[in-house]
Amino acid sequence: MKSRIDDVPKLKTETTWIDGTIYNQARLALLRLEDPLRIKLPGLRGMDVLMDAQAWVCVDRSLYDLPVLAWTDFVPVDRNKLQTPVECLLHFYHIHADLIGDTILEAVHRELSKRLRQFRNDHIKNSNDSEQMICRLDQRR
Repeated sequence: MKSRIDDVPKLKTETTWIDGTIYNQARLALLRLEDPLRIKLPGLRGMDVLMDAQAWVCVDRSLYDLPVLAWTDFVPVDRNKLQTPVECLLHFYHIHADLIGDTILEAVHRELSKRLRQFRNDHIKNSNDSEQMICRLDQRR
């Protein structure tokens, strides 16, 4: 995905930090749900975030997935403290992108929470169904 944004001209790039909780949640979602991951952002009309291990790219669906913001080059040092912020580069592709950066990360956090909760509930339900089936098989003997 990072190669997709390399061809689009950037207005500016700066070093920033992502909250460790959001970073770890995203890594977990990429491991458990799917990789790459596409998240529609409710409340931000036409905005989606495309995520993989190398980049998180906020795109405008109505403009053929033109990038608005991108977080890349994550530096996850000292991962013994999971709440520690993670350094990365933030690329701006739109003149007003700096106004919605925090809102995007909050929306991503909410959506990932919902998806991971649903995954956990489905996994627990499937585990319980398997256990009940094993019990039923054992009772037939």
